[in-house]
Amino acid sequence: MVKQFQLYRWLRFVFLLVTGILIVIEPIKSLNIIIYLVSGYIAVYGILSIMDGISIRRKTGESNVAIGLGIGALVLAAAIPIIAKLIVILVPPVLGIILLVNGINQFRDSNETKKQVKITPWLDYFYSALLMLAGIMFILQPPKTIIFIYQLFGISLILLAFFEIINSRLYRN
Repeated sequence: MVKQFQLYRWLRFVFLLVTGILIVIEPIKSLNIIIYLVSGYIAVYGILSIMDGISIRRKTGESNVAIGLGIGALVLAAAIPIIAKLIVILVPPVLGIILLVNGINQFRDSNETKKQVKITPWLDYFYSALLMLAGIMFILQPPKTIIFIYQLFGISLILLAFFEIINSRLYRN
C-alpha cells in the first residue's frame, strides 16, 4: 500500500512538473498537449485505481469503491478532450462578468459603509475599481487573459510538483 502511495506521488510529480513547464514555456501551443496530458493522467489514474480495486477484492473478497472510481476516471478521461476547449473559451468572459459584478457590489457596499461610518474608504474604492477594470479586461480581451491565467497556472503547477517531492521525502520514513 505504501509503494502504491509513493507511485501515485511520483505520477503526480511528473505530471505537474511537465505540465507546468509546458504551460510556462509555450502557453498557446501547449493547450492541446495539456488537454491530452490531463486526459492521459486521469486515464492512468483510473487504470491504477481499477488494479487496486481488483487487488483488494482478491485479498479481502469484498467489493470496494476503487473499481468504480477507476471506471469513472476512464469515462472522464475520454470526455475531457471533447469538452475542454469549450470550457477554456468560456472561462474569461464568465470570470470577467463575475469580477465586474463583484467590483460594482464592492463599490456599492463601500458607499453604504461611508454613510454609516463617515469615513471615505479610498482603499475599498481602489479595490472595486481594480475588480471592475479586471472584469472589463477579461470580457474584452479573452485571449490575452487566457494566456496570462494559463501561465500563472503553469507556475503554480511547477510549485506543486516540488511540494509533492518534498512531501514524498517527508512521508518516506
